Amino acid sequence: MLTSCVGVHRQVIIVLLALIVMLAGCGDAVQEVQPFIYGDTPWSDGEVSLYEITDVNGNYAGTARYDLINGGPDVGPEGWTFRREIVAHGDNEIVVVEVTDKGLRPKNAMLLRINDDGTERVETTYDQSQVDMKLTTVRDVTTYQRSTIPSDARDQRTILMLARLLPLENGYATRFNSYLPVADLLDRVTLQVVKREQIDVPAGTFDTWRLRLDVGDSRTDAWLGTEAPYPLVKFEDGRSGGTFELM
Repeated sequence: MLTSCVGVHRQVIIVLLALIVMLAGCGDAVQEVQPFIYGDTPWSDGEVSLYEITDVNGNYAGTARYDLINGGPDVGPEGWTFRREIVAHGDNEIVVVEVTDKGLRPKNAMLLRINDDGTERVETTYDQSQVDMKLTTVRDVTTYQRSTIPSDARDQRTILMLARLLPLENGYATRFNSYLPVADLLDRVTLQVVKREQIDVPAGTFDTWRLRLDVGDSRTDAWLGTEAPYPLVKFEDGRSGGTFELM
């Protein structure tokens, strides 16, 4: 009787293991995470990208412009300046981030938010793992804040452009630290290639890599061109719910 029960238990275990293997095969493939290493910049000095923004309901919300400029006052001629301007719902937001030539790590950043109430300014200085911020409200009240972050963190507002330097292919995945000084928000981001996909945007039809950037509490999907200079064709912001399409 005991021998019979043991035999039944073994059969049950074998069946359960088979089911587990089958279910694992039905889900997303587990991707091996690679080091956050990238190649040379594919863009040229003075590159400009224009985007149309729609809100979470699919309604027109405004426009965005990205400028990539070689050099900067604090990073010299070998560094880069990332400039982003968003005009939406009556607000104008300008972000300027200077990154070094080695590792494209942030050196300083400035945020301006302009609306009918006035201008809000956030000035940020990065020094290895130390971040100093100067915040000036629309009422011209200034406060200072210092934070500590991993020295390899990138400014969140440059991440989608930096993704253009990664060796994207089917099965590619990597992780890195991302920091947003305005909110003093540090994220551990997992970036992976979902699939190769052809999409249509106002600028035309593009063959792209569809990426997923997972930060735990939100997920951003982005589409990058498969051919140099690997343009950012589209992205759906996981936190704001807005969709940006290349014009």
